[in-house]
Amino acid sequence: MHDETLDSLERTSAHHLPAAHGGELVDLYVGPERRAEIKTESREMPSWDLTPRQLCDLELLLNGAFSPLRGFMRKADYERVCTEMRLTSGVLWPIPITLDVTEDFAKSLTPGQSKIALRDA
Repeated sequence: MHDETLDSLERTSAHHLPAAHGGELVDLYVGPERRAEIKTESREMPSWDLTPRQLCDLELLLNGAFSPLRGFMRKADYERVCTEMRLTSGVLWPIPITLDVTEDFAKSLTPGQSKIALRDA
């Protein structure tokens, strides 16, 4: 194929991509400056070593494959997905995406604590 034809195919393909599930492609990757801030902050947080499955889920959250999710599900989304296969926003979602931790780790957290460091074991 000629270079012009390939360029045309690439442009055409990009314009015909389906919309992201839920209407928004969520990209949670951060730039180098924010990454450095997060690394510093995470040293003071309780940490959880991710299982291989959790690491895969985290990657899918980060790159937008689980759009419109912006993180692991909270209780309300989890319960609605389990009973109605929908997020609290009403978007169809068939399976819960959760960060399952041990009971001991959960008990070690302070109620209302919103941040933990997720580590690749």
